[in-house]
Amino acid sequence: MDSKLCALCPFIQTEPASVSGNGWTAYHGDSREVLRRLPPNSIDILASDPPYGTGANSTAGRLKSTSEKYRSTGATPLPDFDGDSLLPEAWETMMNEVLRLSFKALKPGANVILFCDWRSYPGFFKLVSSNGFIMRAVPTWDKGRGSRPMKNGFRSQSEWMIWAKKPGKLESNTEPVYLDGVLKFSTLSNKKVHITQKPVPLMKELLRIAPPGGTVLDPFQGSGTTGVAAQEMGLTYIGIESTSAYHAIACERLSNSLAA
Repeated sequence: MDSKLCALCPFIQTEPASVSGNGWTAYHGDSREVLRRLPPNSIDILASDPPYGTGANSTAGRLKSTSEKYRSTGATPLPDFDGDSLLPEAWETMMNEVLRLSFKALKPGANVILFCDWRSYPGFFKLVSSNGFIMRAVPTWDKGRGSRPMKNGFRSQSEWMIWAKKPGKLESNTEPVYLDGVLKFSTLSNKKVHITQKPVPLMKELLRIAPPGGTVLDPFQGSGTTGVAAQEMGLTYIGIESTSAYHAIACERLSNSLAA
Protein backbone atom coordinates (compact mmCIF):
# COMPACT_ATOMS: atom_id res chain seq x y z
CA MET A 1 0.00 0.00 0.00
CA ASP A 2 1.18 3.55 -0.74
CA SER A 3 3.05 4.95 2.26
CA LYS A 4 1.56 8.40 1.77
CA LEU A 5 -1.94 6.94 1.98
CA CYS A 6 -1.04 5.17 5.24
CA ALA A 7 0.32 8.40 6.69
CA LEU A 8 -2.89 10.23 5.85
CA CYS A 9 -5.16 7.54 7.32
CA PRO A 10 -3.50 5.83 10.31
CA PHE A 11 -6.51 3.68 11.13
CA ILE A 12 -5.90 1.37 8.14
CA GLN A 13 -5.82 -2.35 8.90
CA THR A 14 -4.17 -4.47 6.22
CA GLU A 15 -5.77 -7.81 7.14
CA PRO A 16 -9.52 -7.31 7.57
CA ALA A 17 -11.28 -9.96 9.64
CA SER A 18 -14.88 -10.94 8.98
CA VAL A 19 -17.92 -12.38 10.73
CA SER A 20 -20.73 -13.96 8.72
CA GLY A 21 -24.31 -14.97 9.39
CA ASN A 22 -27.41 -15.86 7.43
CA GLY A 23 -27.18 -13.61 4.38
CA TRP A 24 -24.68 -11.13 5.81
CA THR A 25 -20.95 -10.58 6.20
CA ALA A 26 -19.40 -7.86 8.38
CA TYR A 27 -15.74 -7.00 7.85
CA HIS A 28 -13.52 -5.34 10.45
CA GLY A 29 -10.90 -3.27 8.68
CA ASP A 30 -10.35 -0.39 6.32
CA SER A 31 -12.95 -0.15 3.55
CA ARG A 32 -10.36 0.10 0.81
CA GLU A 33 -8.66 -3.12 1.79
CA VAL A 34 -11.96 -5.02 1.74
CA LEU A 35 -13.22 -3.39 -1.46
CA ARG A 36 -10.09 -4.53 -3.28
CA ARG A 37 -11.09 -8.13 -2.49
CA LEU A 38 -14.69 -7.93 -3.73
CA PRO A 39 -15.42 -9.48 -7.15
CA PRO A 40 -16.03 -6.92 -9.93
CA ASN A 41 -19.63 -6.27 -10.93
CA SER A 42 -21.04 -8.14 -7.92
CA ILE A 43 -22.96 -5.51 -5.92
CA ASP A 44 -26.52 -4.31 -6.68
CA ILE A 45 -26.63 -1.19 -4.48
CA LEU A 46 -24.30 0.85 -2.31
CA ALA A 47 -26.05 2.55 0.62
CA SER A 48 -23.94 4.22 3.27
CA ASP A 49 -23.56 7.06 5.75
CA PRO A 50 -19.86 7.85 5.30
CA PRO A 51 -17.83 10.14 7.57
CA TYR A 52 -18.49 13.72 6.53
CA GLY A 53 -15.12 15.20 7.45
CA THR A 54 -16.88 18.38 8.60
CA GLY A 55 -19.01 18.96 11.68
CA ALA A 56 -17.63 22.49 12.01
CA ASN A 57 -16.75 25.56 9.99
CA SER A 58 -13.06 25.65 10.87
CA THR A 59 -10.10 23.29 10.56
CA ALA A 60 -9.79 23.04 14.33
CA GLY A 61 -13.47 22.12 14.55
CA ARG A 62 -13.20 19.46 11.87
CA LEU A 63 -10.33 17.81 13.71
CA LYS A 64 -12.28 17.44 16.96
CA SER A 65 -13.35 13.95 17.98
CA THR A 66 -16.69 12.76 16.65
CA SER A 67 -18.13 12.62 20.17
CA GLU A 68 -17.36 16.34 20.56
CA LYS A 69 -18.85 17.24 17.18
CA TYR A 70 -22.01 15.16 17.07
CA ARG A 71 -23.07 14.24 20.60
CA SER A 72 -25.88 16.35 22.04
CA THR A 73 -25.54 17.84 25.49
CA GLY A 74 -26.46 15.27 28.13
CA ALA A 75 -26.49 12.36 25.68
CA THR A 76 -24.90 9.05 26.65
CA PRO A 77 -21.21 8.94 25.63
CA LEU A 78 -20.57 6.62 22.67
CA PRO A 79 -17.30 5.53 20.99
CA ASP A 80 -15.72 7.83 18.41
CA PHE A 81 -15.68 6.59 14.83
CA ASP A 82 -12.91 6.66 12.25
CA GLY A 83 -12.54 8.72 9.11
CA ASP A 84 -14.29 11.93 10.15
CA SER A 85 -11.70 13.91 12.13
CA LEU A 86 -9.32 14.35 9.20
CA LEU A 87 -7.86 17.28 7.32
CA PRO A 88 -9.83 17.95 4.10
CA GLU A 89 -7.02 16.56 1.92
CA ALA A 90 -6.94 13.30 3.87
CA TRP A 91 -10.73 12.95 3.80
CA GLU A 92 -10.80 13.51 0.03
CA THR A 93 -8.03 10.95 -0.52
CA MET A 94 -9.94 8.35 1.51
CA MET A 95 -13.32 8.96 -0.12
CA ASN A 96 -11.88 9.12 -3.63
CA GLU A 97 -10.29 5.69 -3.18
CA VAL A 98 -13.45 4.21 -1.66
CA LEU A 99 -15.55 5.48 -4.55
CA ARG A 100 -13.05 4.28 -7.17
CA LEU A 101 -12.98 0.77 -5.70
CA SER A 102 -16.75 0.70 -5.16
CA PHE A 103 -17.29 1.56 -8.81
CA LYS A 104 -15.47 -1.64 -9.79
CA ALA A 105 -17.44 -3.77 -7.34
CA LEU A 106 -20.86 -2.46 -8.41
CA LYS A 107 -22.85 -4.00 -11.24
CA PRO A 108 -23.62 -1.84 -14.30
CA GLY A 109 -26.68 0.26 -13.49
CA ALA A 110 -26.28 -0.20 -9.72
CA ASN A 111 -27.63 2.56 -7.46
CA VAL A 112 -25.53 4.55 -5.00
CA ILE A 113 -27.04 6.36 -2.02
CA LEU A 114 -24.66 8.34 0.19
CA PHE A 115 -25.62 10.58 3.10
CA CYS A 116 -23.90 13.95 2.93
CA ASP A 117 -23.39 17.01 5.12
CA TRP A 118 -24.18 20.33 3.43
CA ARG A 119 -20.66 21.57 4.18
CA SER A 120 -19.00 18.64 2.39
CA TYR A 121 -21.51 18.48 -0.48
CA PRO A 122 -19.54 20.46 -3.13
CA GLY A 123 -16.42 18.32 -2.73
CA PHE A 124 -18.40 15.10 -2.36
CA PHE A 125 -20.40 15.82 -5.51
CA LYS A 126 -17.15 16.27 -7.42
CA LEU A 127 -15.65 13.04 -6.04
CA VAL A 128 -18.70 10.95 -6.92
CA SER A 129 -19.02 12.27 -10.46
CA SER A 130 -15.27 12.18 -11.16
CA ASN A 131 -15.22 8.45 -10.35
CA GLY A 132 -17.57 7.67 -13.21
CA PHE A 133 -20.96 7.72 -11.48
CA ILE A 134 -23.96 9.43 -13.07
CA MET A 135 -25.49 11.94 -10.65
CA ARG A 136 -29.27 11.59 -10.41
CA ALA A 137 -30.62 13.71 -7.55
CA VAL A 138 -30.11 14.96 -4.00
CA PRO A 139 -32.95 13.51 -1.87
CA THR A 140 -33.50 14.98 1.58
CA TRP A 141 -34.12 13.28 4.90
CA ASP A 142 -36.56 15.30 7.03
CA LYS A 143 -35.62 14.37 10.61
CA GLY A 144 -38.64 16.01 12.23
CA ARG A 145 -38.69 18.24 15.28
CA GLY A 146 -36.47 15.92 17.30
CA SER A 147 -33.51 17.43 15.45
CA ARG A 148 -31.25 20.10 16.93
CA PRO A 149 -32.74 23.64 17.14
CA MET A 150 -30.70 26.75 16.39
CA LYS A 151 -31.17 29.90 18.51
CA ASN A 152 -32.54 32.72 16.33
CA GLY A 153 -32.16 30.48 13.30
CA PHE A 154 -33.23 27.27 11.61
CA ARG A 155 -33.51 23.79 13.06
CA SER A 156 -30.98 21.23 11.74
CA GLN A 157 -33.88 19.22 10.42
CA SER A 158 -32.67 18.12 7.00
CA GLU A 159 -29.85 15.89 5.84
CA TRP A 160 -28.92 15.40 2.21
CA MET A 161 -28.23 12.26 0.25
CA ILE A 162 -26.41 11.90 -3.05
CA TRP A 163 -28.20 9.52 -5.41
CA ALA A 164 -26.05 8.33 -8.30
CA LYS A 165 -25.80 5.30 -10.58
CA LYS A 166 -23.08 3.35 -12.29
CA PRO A 167 -23.57 3.60 -16.06
CA GLY A 168 -25.39 0.66 -17.58
CA LYS A 169 -28.61 -1.20 -16.90
CA LEU A 170 -29.27 -3.33 -13.83
CA GLU A 171 -31.35 -6.33 -14.79
CA SER A 172 -34.53 -6.71 -12.72
CA ASN A 173 -37.91 -8.28 -13.35
CA THR A 174 -39.75 -6.23 -10.72
CA GLU A 175 -42.12 -3.31 -11.08
CA PRO A 176 -40.57 0.18 -10.90
CA VAL A 177 -40.33 1.91 -7.51
CA TYR A 178 -40.98 5.65 -7.10
CA LEU A 179 -39.60 7.15 -3.89
CA ASP A 180 -40.32 10.62 -2.55
CA GLY A 181 -37.59 13.25 -2.82
CA VAL A 182 -38.14 14.19 0.82
CA LEU A 183 -38.25 11.25 3.25
CA LYS A 184 -39.84 11.97 6.62
CA PHE A 185 -38.55 9.76 9.43
CA SER A 186 -37.97 10.94 12.98
CA THR A 187 -34.35 11.02 14.05
CA LEU A 188 -33.27 8.76 16.90
CA SER A 189 -33.13 10.81 20.10
CA ASN A 190 -32.52 7.94 22.53
CA LYS A 191 -31.35 4.32 22.64
CA LYS A 192 -28.66 5.09 20.08
CA VAL A 193 -25.70 2.73 19.87
CA HIS A 194 -23.85 4.94 17.35
CA ILE A 195 -23.31 8.71 17.43
CA THR A 196 -24.88 9.31 14.00
CA GLN A 197 -27.19 6.28 13.87
CA LYS A 198 -29.90 6.31 11.21
CA PRO A 199 -33.43 4.89 11.75
CA VAL A 200 -34.01 1.40 10.33
CA PRO A 201 -37.32 2.46 8.67
CA LEU A 202 -35.45 5.18 6.75
CA MET A 203 -32.87 2.71 5.46
CA LYS A 204 -35.58 0.21 4.51
CA GLU A 205 -37.31 2.89 2.45
CA LEU A 206 -34.07 3.68 0.61
CA LEU A 207 -33.39 0.00 -0.07
CA ARG A 208 -36.71 -0.38 -1.87
CA ILE A 209 -34.83 0.47 -5.08
CA ALA A 210 -32.62 -2.60 -4.68
CA PRO A 211 -33.60 -5.64 -6.77
CA PRO A 212 -35.23 -8.48 -4.79
CA GLY A 213 -32.59 -10.73 -3.27
CA GLY A 214 -29.87 -8.31 -4.38
CA THR A 215 -26.61 -7.56 -2.58
CA VAL A 216 -26.23 -4.38 -0.53
CA LEU A 217 -22.82 -2.86 0.25
CA ASP A 218 -22.09 -0.43 3.09
CA PRO A 219 -18.38 0.55 3.25
CA PHE A 220 -18.95 2.51 6.48
CA GLN A 221 -21.47 0.36 8.31
CA GLY A 222 -21.12 1.85 11.81
CA SER A 223 -23.55 -0.02 14.04
CA GLY A 224 -24.98 -2.04 11.13
CA THR A 225 -28.30 -0.25 10.54
CA THR A 226 -28.08 -0.69 6.76
CA GLY A 227 -27.49 -4.39 7.30
CA VAL A 228 -30.44 -4.76 9.66
CA ALA A 229 -32.67 -3.06 7.08
CA ALA A 230 -31.28 -5.29 4.32
CA GLN A 231 -31.96 -8.43 6.34
CA GLU A 232 -35.53 -7.42 7.07
CA MET A 233 -36.05 -6.94 3.31
CA GLY A 234 -34.55 -10.30 2.33
CA LEU A 235 -31.41 -8.78 0.78
CA THR A 236 -27.84 -10.03 1.02
CA TYR A 237 -25.55 -7.66 2.91
CA ILE A 238 -21.84 -6.81 3.03
CA GLY A 239 -20.70 -4.25 5.59
CA ILE A 240 -17.30 -2.84 6.50
CA GLU A 241 -16.30 -1.04 9.70
CA SER A 242 -12.85 -0.02 10.97
CA THR A 243 -13.79 0.94 14.55
CA SER A 244 -13.57 -2.14 16.79
CA ALA A 245 -16.37 -1.13 19.14
CA TYR A 246 -18.83 -0.50 16.32
CA HIS A 247 -17.83 -3.65 14.45
CA ALA A 248 -18.78 -5.65 17.56
CA ILE A 249 -22.07 -3.77 17.93
CA ALA A 250 -22.90 -4.31 14.24
CA CYS A 251 -22.22 -8.04 14.44
CA GLU A 252 -24.47 -8.33 17.47
CA ARG A 253 -27.29 -6.41 15.80
CA LEU A 254 -26.97 -8.38 12.57
CA SER A 255 -26.98 -11.67 14.47
CA ASN A 256 -30.10 -10.74 16.43
CA SER A 257 -32.10 -8.73 13.88
CA LEU A 258 -34.28 -11.63 12.72
CA ALA A 259 -34.12 -13.63 15.95
CA ALA A 260 -37.43 -12.28 17.17
